[in-house]
Amino acid sequence: MRVLIICQHYLPEEVGIGFQISQLALDLQQLGHKVSVLTAFPNYPDRVVFEGYRRKVFQRETIDGVRVIRTWVYTNPSEDFSSRLLNWGSFCISAMLGAAIAAEKPDVIYTLLPPLPLGATINIVGKIRRVPVIVHVQDIYPLIAVELGILRNPKLIRFFEWMERRVYSSSSHIVVISEGFKENLLSKGVSDSKISVIANWADDCFIRPASKQNAFRCELGAGSRFLVVYSGGLTRNSNLQPVLQAAAMLKNEPYTFAIVGDGPLKPELESMACDLKLDNLHFVPFQPLSRYPEVLSAADMTIVALNNAATFASVPSKVFKQMAAGRPVLAIAAPGSELQQLVERARCGLHVSNDDPESLADALRWAACHPDQADAMGSNGRQHMEEHHCRQKCVEAIERVLRHTVRNWRGKQVRDKSLASKCGAGMMHGRQASDVEQSQDLGE
Repeated sequence: MRVLIICQHYLPEEVGIGFQISQLALDLQQLGHKVSVLTAFPNYPDRVVFEGYRRKVFQRETIDGVRVIRTWVYTNPSEDFSSRLLNWGSFCISAMLGAAIAAEKPDVIYTLLPPLPLGATINIVGKIRRVPVIVHVQDIYPLIAVELGILRNPKLIRFFEWMERRVYSSSSHIVVISEGFKENLLSKGVSDSKISVIANWADDCFIRPASKQNAFRCELGAGSRFLVVYSGGLTRNSNLQPVLQAAAMLKNEPYTFAIVGDGPLKPELESMACDLKLDNLHFVPFQPLSRYPEVLSAADMTIVALNNAATFASVPSKVFKQMAAGRPVLAIAAPGSELQQLVERARCGLHVSNDDPESLADALRWAACHPDQADAMGSNGRQHMEEHHCRQKCVEAIERVLRHTVRNWRGKQVRDKSLASKCGAGMMHGRQASDVEQSQDLGE
């Protein structure tokens, strides 16, 4: 098959979904498919275009044998809604033009959402080029934007809800990352047969259990102290304030905290840490991708945190990486969330509710006092990831969806042509019969 993947983020961005999509593109190509990627100029997470890509509106390149087409995107480090909207909107328009004009006609288009409008514009391309479009939903929009307070205007909310329904109805197939996401779409009238659940994954060969005593741990000066690591974006949907409050409660106990990452909330968190005089907490910038396994391995326990607003509209993919590293997971999320259900199903860690730093501190004390049980949780997580969320199995599941969608699309095209042919023959036969009747009436 000729597969065109369209996503806003891709290599050389090493943070976020872009790296996972590069794995998908490479693996599909190795499975014998002809893969192209249409993406924006790299700018995540700071929304500043990377050196070497600036002052361009279009570019072709090859990365690891995959053909990559880049189109213009508006970038601005500001986190306000208008800036985000311009960032998303500019790529949606330029990607539509790139897919319609610059890209070779594929057998199928595979599109990553968000941004939500990308699904609308690429479905237009699908109709123009007469190819099926699959949308892969990573976050439920506009729900998550509304819950986080980013989107408040009632008219805009109704507009994006209308757009969401149009995207789902226009797409040939929809991939979601969890059963909860599927239930959300079913409640909006999407047919069950149109939805496939394929979770995000971890590369079980790239991230493997390793010794805690490594260079990253030494740099933090953690020594034999219990090291708690959060690694990820410091964004609106994270919930790290309770972590800082728990760190304050544990200042006089043998714990070290490391928050590895960057994002719009970092200044606020740094200010809070300063006010709390947290000498047991370190802020560390995003580390190179090659060092990511070392960062996770250094931890005695890893943290994944979602605030209440994002709990049911997002599932952090970082949790699968933590499971791959064989470290116990401390999930901070609302009760009943899919994150809690995952941790309990995999028996890979502990769960505490949002905004409950006392329970968080107690959970860390329990893990430090029960190292054997904590290590067993880490092993459980690794096993669960290998069985359900490893790279190979998830990519193969996506490939099956691609094949199924293309096969159904082609079958529909054949049926439509056959029906049109029969209708045409029937109309011709009807006209001939009518001509005979008319000639008899005229005495010819």
